[in-house]
Amino acid sequence: MVEFEHDWSLASALIERWRPESYTFHLPCGEMTITLQDVAYQLGLRIDGDPVSGCIGGWEQHHQVWTIEELCEQILGVISGPEDRQSQTKWTVKLTWFHNTVCRELEQDAIEERLMRWLPLLEDLDACGRLSWDSAVLAWLYRQMCRATEHGQRNLGGCVSLMLSWAYHRIPLVRPDGFDACRFSLVERWVQYRPDNATGESRLRQYRRTLNGIEMLNLVGLVPPAIAEADASAAVVCPLLCFAIVEWHQVDRVVHQFNGLRHIPTRPLNIDDMHRLDGRFGLGEWFPHLLGGWHEM
Repeated sequence: MVEFEHDWSLASALIERWRPESYTFHLPCGEMTITLQDVAYQLGLRIDGDPVSGCIGGWEQHHQVWTIEELCEQILGVISGPEDRQSQTKWTVKLTWFHNTVCRELEQDAIEERLMRWLPLLEDLDACGRLSWDSAVLAWLYRQMCRATEHGQRNLGGCVSLMLSWAYHRIPLVRPDGFDACRFSLVERWVQYRPDNATGESRLRQYRRTLNGIEMLNLVGLVPPAIAEADASAAVVCPLLCFAIVEWHQVDRVVHQFNGLRHIPTRPLNIDDMHRLDGRFGLGEWFPHLLGGWHEM
């Protein structure tokens, strides 16, 4: 996926206006949010398809054909040793091992661990490509943005490039100058942009003032027909699923982003229980078994 240098002052200004209970940015002009449609436009990911799901722990209970060691050897060509695993129950491995052994390249800022939950999805790449990666990326970003609003948080995870590129396209007043050429996917527009993060505090104050006078920008054109045909799927209220991550696509609160008429918004859903599920507390559920219940909420 295309990455670009992040403007962390703008990211902070946006997070200050993010409300976890409604999954929207609260701004003087009304509520705005990143939707499934935005993810498709910005990253070119598929909206329709089965959710990205599987098991985090208890592998042997749900996979009769492969053991996790056999699957790891089949796909990666190597099995991590006990000293390279962060957790035996959830098969968490150190990313340093993955880069040294599989990629043969170690990044200086490598994160210490990654979950092997994604490995079974690579067994069939055709089936993997038919999954709803659009909703998975959005669910993960929503979860990380909600966490970033908590007191004492200093970091922001998820696809920050998506959030910033969405802001540049939707909010003209924060868009960098000199980047007028557009192409699909839209996130590629900002590859050469180099924000001045050294003046973070003053830029943050500037963005705070700027967001008080934003106007909407509706995206037109630049979208391949295969993506444009999925617009109907993007305008529905539905759960966003990524393994144990369950967030809510509350587009009924931002109908003006779809050229609809504003109305009195419905009461935000209380999904605090869902926010407690993130796969970090030894829960070994086979998450596809829970999909039906989440869709009935």
